[in-house]
Amino acid sequence: MDDGRWQEIQACVREADFVLVGLGEEMAYDWGALTEDARYREIEAETGDAQEYIWIVPFLQKMILRQEREDKWTRAYRNLKRLIAGKDYFIVSLCMDDRIYDAGFEAERIVTPCGGFRMMQCDGNCSHELTDMPQESYEAVLRYYRKEIPLSALREPVCGKCGRKLRFNRLGVERYAEEGYLDRWHAYTKWLQRTVNRKVCVLELGVGMEYPTVIRFPFEKIVLYNQKARLYRVHSALWQIGGEISDRGCSVREDPADFLEQMSAAL
Repeated sequence: MDDGRWQEIQACVREADFVLVGLGEEMAYDWGALTEDARYREIEAETGDAQEYIWIVPFLQKMILRQEREDKWTRAYRNLKRLIAGKDYFIVSLCMDDRIYDAGFEAERIVTPCGGFRMMQCDGNCSHELTDMPQESYEAVLRYYRKEIPLSALREPVCGKCGRKLRFNRLGVERYAEEGYLDRWHAYTKWLQRTVNRKVCVLELGVGMEYPTVIRFPFEKIVLYNQKARLYRVHSALWQIGGEISDRGCSVREDPADFLEQMSAAL
């Protein structure tokens, strides 16, 4: 990306009263890192198609996310934080890897409607309540990964109220508990009310058509009705902006993490 475009984005952020950020599926962590891990491949071979051990995978994912690392997502979030530092911002993220929470942003300014690894829930959502991850389950999977205990020693955590399986509060469980994000969603909608007729810089990064009614369509509507808003849409395939707001929008055909990673020299 040319320096002139970066300067345009920086100027929009600098002059804006509010900054709204949307993170889509293209910003999600590439779980292919698991298959590059030799021990994980051993675990795949050992568990095979056994359904009773599928629950181990998200614990392994959480384990990898907890590791210290320097990759393009680390650098991308670091640059995003630098870009919007000091601004009145809100971030809506569809990513279920929780990396946004480890990047130094204010947690009260983030909503993740698809959930993540921070809390767990009953697979049947029997009580409409969330619970902390059982540390003993995590430690057991970690010890198994280190070859300190056998696979047969692992026990899947269960709901203390109904006995059903305990899952991470993420889309994909049998009855997803929306209670995990609703309070932050209400905070987000209240924040949006303050942006009416104010200068808003809207940054949409990697948002496709998987859940368009959460970010993509609402963001377009914000720009359509607020003449002081401007949209920057970054996506490798779905970068286009409709004609109704094309005069107040800028599209970039690029992977969003790579796009943010390039920002270092401009900031």
